[in-house]
Formats: sequence, C-alpha cells, structure tokens
Amino acid sequence: MFSDFKSKSDLERIGYKLKEKDLSLPEQEQISDAAYANIQAFVQLFYSNEEAVKALVLTPIIVNVVQQLHGKYSVLYEEYIEVDEELKGRCDLIVSKVEDDDTNDTLGDHPIVVIEAKKKTVEEALSQCAAELVALYKLGKQVQYGIISTGDDWMFLEIFPEQQLVYQHHRKFYLPDIRRVANILLSMLTMGSALQEK
Repeated sequence: MFSDFKSKSDLERIGYKLKEKDLSLPEQEQISDAAYANIQAFVQLFYSNEEAVKALVLTPIIVNVVQQLHGKYSVLYEEYIEVDEELKGRCDLIVSKVEDDDTNDTLGDHPIVVIEAKKKTVEEALSQCAAELVALYKLGKQVQYGIISTGDDWMFLEIFPEQQLVYQHHRKFYLPDIRRVANILLSMLTMGSALQEK
C-alpha cells in the first residue's frame, strides 16, 4: 500500500531512490489577479486537517488554475490505482488532461500531477507520493510531478524513471508563497498538456 511507504529505504525496495536537488520548476505562467483573490478567500478559512487541506486549499487552487487554461481537465479524488501488491492504494488527488471523448471521472491517458495532502508535515509523505509517481509510470501514465501539501507547507517532486530516481525540490514553499505555488501548478499543467499534444 502507498501508505506503507514511510522512508527512503521503503522506496528503495521497489528500485527507486529519493534525492534532493534544485529542480527547475516551471513558472512561466501567471495566475490572474481574480483567480488569486478567489484562492485567498478559501485559504483564509483553512485550518489544519487533511480533509480541510483538500477542500479549502488544494481544490480552490486547482479549480482556479484549470479555469484559466483552455482545455478539458479532470480532478480525481481518492483514485485507487494498483500495479502489484506493493504499489497500490488511493491517491488523494490526480489532475489529468482529458480528451473531448473522455469523461471527467476517468484517469485517462494523460495524468499530469499527483497530489498528496497531509495534516502535519510534508516530509511524512515524501516516499508515499514518490511511490504513487512510480506506480503511475508503471501503468504507462507519463505523470511527471508530485505535490505534497499540509496547506501551510508545500513540497514538489519530479520523477526521472530512466534513472529510477524521484527528486524532491531542495526547498519547501509556505503559505505566503501561495501565488508562486499556483503559478508553478499552472505552468506544470500547461507544459503537460503541450507535451501530450505532440
């Protein structure tokens, strides 16, 4: 189960290593002022609880980011995925680009970001989120990025399957950085969509 991945050594059991580096996080796109104001209205209601993180922080950011993009996306909650006995479980949120003939309740062929919400620290979910990225890759889904959030703290991950590595960004982002977080997510979705259209 994904929840059993609690340390770097747990990830090494499936042949991957988790390392830290300065990732070149995309940040070309800019969230609109109106979308940012809407996000802030929700964030001010936030208190530290995993469900509240999903409802009052993650969902408003994702919805406002997706509304700014041209294209069809689905946001899947508690999506169950399974590769084998170790790599299985529910992912808190997965944002996918979907084709016109797809429904919004499907993972589709183009998941772009997997997101894990936690109550206490982002560090407690590093290996878990990394395992979810590995599982999606093994299922033939070319998802590249993972995000972990407590609502207050944010951590970005990126998978490099050819090297069997998952990197965590060398620094965390915090609540005052929420506009940057939204810009990065917006850029990730824009880049992910462009790559999948090639």
